[in-house]
Amino acid sequence: MEPGSMEPGSMGPGSMEPGSMEPGSMKPGSMEPGSMEPGSMEPGSMEPGSMEPGSMEPGSMEPGSMEPGSMEPGSMEPGSMEPGSMEPGSMEPGSMEPGSMERTTSMEPGSMEPGSMEPGSMEPGSMEPGSMEPGSVEPTSEQPDSGMEPGSVEPTSMEPLETTRVVESASGVEPARGVEPASVDSLKVLYQSCDYIIVDKHWDIRIDSKMWYEKHTVQKQLGLRFPELADPGTYYGFRFCHQLDYSTSGVLCVALNKAAAGRVYHCFKDRRATKVYLALVRSWVEEEEMTVDFSIGQNTTEGRTHMMCIQGTDGCEKPKPCRTQLTVLEYGAYDGDPVTKVLLQPLTGRTHQLRVHCEAVGHPIVGDYTYSLGEDSAPYRMMLHAHLLHLPLEPLPLQAVAPDPFTTPTDPRWRPQHCLRTVEGAVETLLERRAAEERTEQEEKKRQQEERRKQQEERRRRGREESAEQRRTCQQWLSEWTDV
Repeated sequence: MEPGSMEPGSMGPGSMEPGSMEPGSMKPGSMEPGSMEPGSMEPGSMEPGSMEPGSMEPGSMEPGSMEPGSMEPGSMEPGSMEPGSMEPGSMEPGSMEPGSMERTTSMEPGSMEPGSMEPGSMEPGSMEPGSMEPGSVEPTSEQPDSGMEPGSVEPTSMEPLETTRVVESASGVEPARGVEPASVDSLKVLYQSCDYIIVDKHWDIRIDSKMWYEKHTVQKQLGLRFPELADPGTYYGFRFCHQLDYSTSGVLCVALNKAAAGRVYHCFKDRRATKVYLALVRSWVEEEEMTVDFSIGQNTTEGRTHMMCIQGTDGCEKPKPCRTQLTVLEYGAYDGDPVTKVLLQPLTGRTHQLRVHCEAVGHPIVGDYTYSLGEDSAPYRMMLHAHLLHLPLEPLPLQAVAPDPFTTPTDPRWRPQHCLRTVEGAVETLLERRAAEERTEQEEKKRQQEERRKQQEERRRRGREESAEQRRTCQQWLSEWTDV
């Protein structure tokens, strides 16, 4: 059939039976545009390439009438397809040339599978900001130099990622940040040198353990972060200079060699180290400042051998003098119950000293499951935190501070109501007082040294006088003996 031998409309719909024309029997260009009505040809009856570009009018094909791959790239002019005329998945990846789609909403959401478009197939600015729903693009789907101009994605199109924990409180459900459980790679380093590493210990994690089932310990965290600093000559690989309870968070000092560990040991032994804790305690403490002075011993009562107790308690053995300085910071409420935020300074060092002393004065620490005998179990942790450690080392002192975790942004259950003094102000006052005490101690030490020096000088002077007297006596005796 020669081109143009059939007039448009000379063959009515259905006048030609399906299959009456073999594929390939028509040459390209043998049919004029518009000579065939929509729906008169079955899908698949035309071979790819049998139609010239532009030979089909827009809208003349019904959706789904073409099989995937039946059209060669570039055979369709931009704008020739109506929105929604293509079924999802009907186009193979890479079959569209860059720029072949106009900047319109001709594709319905979800009509293209992830990865079906090659990088660079969209011209810069071809997509309006906000036209894509959040989450419709995978995080790794965009490659560098992909043709997307900076700023073409609005900042609000992707929500920030944030680790939150939903906390049920008296005032409703609120997000709490920073209360996620410990993991082996969640080590927070506050200070590091060739001699020391100071970390912010997580709550509810042991420092070290010989038990195989203890998956998370500070020892394992250090081994994972600093494997080259582990000392094979020690049992745990690292020298922990002091202890923190399993439930207590905060500053923890680790020595990296034996000499460094010895210097810190003498600071604690001579009680020259300064440790400052923050805590939330039950009910409101009336006295703004107090010194708790109760001797503490081992509890030998059955079922409580892992606990300590104050002197005079049944089953208390080997009590030792203990003193704790308590300073009130804020009054408020925790989950609707009255609590007080306090600063605690242990003036002595004894196992569970702060927990036992707070319990003894009628203000147990919030969340202390052990000393509440299992009753105070609602809080997510025990509210005791080692905030500051000051070591008067030579030639320079060492000081580290772990951030205050007892704030409303961290835990919305804590609602401060009346502030007497800030943490920073209380710590500054304490350090100034401690510095004054150290100066007094140094002056007293110098006075004692000077007194000892004078005594030694006096003894040497007396010794010299006695020696001179002895020599005179001896000479006199010798002279008398020779005269005889």
